[in-house]
Amino acid sequence: MIPYQIKLCCLPLLGKRWCVASRKSFTLKEVAEAAKVSPMTASRVLSGKVKVSESKRQAVMAAAKRLNYEVSPLVRSVMSEVRRRKVNAFSGTLAFLNTSTDEDAWHRLTYNWAYLEGARAQAESAGFILDEIWIGREDWTTATTRRVLISRGVRGVLIPPGGTHTQMQMDFSGLAVASFGGLSFELPVHQVLPDYFHNYALCYHSLWNLGYRRIGLFTPEYDLTSSGQEVVGGFLSAQWRSPKKDHVPVGHDSTNWDMAEEAFLRWLDRHKPDAIILNFGPALKWLTKAGVRVPEHLGIAHPGLAQDVEGWSGVDMQRRLQGAQAIDLLTAQILRNEAGLPLHPKRVIIGGRWVEGKTTRRQQPGP
Repeated sequence: MIPYQIKLCCLPLLGKRWCVASRKSFTLKEVAEAAKVSPMTASRVLSGKVKVSESKRQAVMAAAKRLNYEVSPLVRSVMSEVRRRKVNAFSGTLAFLNTSTDEDAWHRLTYNWAYLEGARAQAESAGFILDEIWIGREDWTTATTRRVLISRGVRGVLIPPGGTHTQMQMDFSGLAVASFGGLSFELPVHQVLPDYFHNYALCYHSLWNLGYRRIGLFTPEYDLTSSGQEVVGGFLSAQWRSPKKDHVPVGHDSTNWDMAEEAFLRWLDRHKPDAIILNFGPALKWLTKAGVRVPEHLGIAHPGLAQDVEGWSGVDMQRRLQGAQAIDLLTAQILRNEAGLPLHPKRVIIGGRWVEGKTTRRQQPGP
């Protein structure tokens, strides 16, 4: 029993017999050979160029028809993009969705600046404009977001950390979507993330190399959720290699940092670490108020250094690069004509580097 039929059709073309079966599509070079023209001439004809003689145009079109040749939409899109970039033409508009209830927060909070700087620079280099749209106001709805995006001709949207699931319950059809920095809720989008596991393990190892032994981690619920629990994973993987007598239990609060002062100081008093990994600048004020001097009494390492903690020891998580890579995720989708929420979201992970500052000092190493 034959499961399917293969239909052969032999076509006489300019002295040759071309057999068309269930084979791959004919190439542009083969079409050009059949029409007795150069591949460039065939390309000009098939792409609609007018500076070709009528006889050559007819020969190419006839050969393409006989061979059932079709120009790949992907090739057409790529070549069109290449031609536009040669003259640095405008490619379109991308939108940064400002999800904060405070419109100026992304500009006032210094640790956010680098994300936007990297994203804007990368968008401009690709011929796009990055337009900021504030969707965090009280009277704003997802329908409003969709309407504004369409009216402005936006082709892709960039979602920052700190938003809510409700803000993102919208129709993403026709739009490329990407995020950066870690979301506090589940949304199937391509993301650029700091390598939390690596960064927190790097903090631990760097503190250990400075001579600290009782190294602790305090983290509120938001940090756990936005990192997919990797902040604890990286810390514990590094702690696992140290003597058990030096292990400090992970400090945790079910709220965010702004409401964690009491829990933080209670954990500190109970376990008495000699160094702490924390990513909240105002915690230094909590320690000062409690009579703890840094680094004389306690070393501190920040796993996400930024301008608000300038001079601290910790990890530079390369926020500018994260913003730039998020734009690359958007433009790649646009180039491939992909839109909407992806079936298989990808993650681009960027590792940080250790920076030694004034919140740590070298200790006398223990045994």
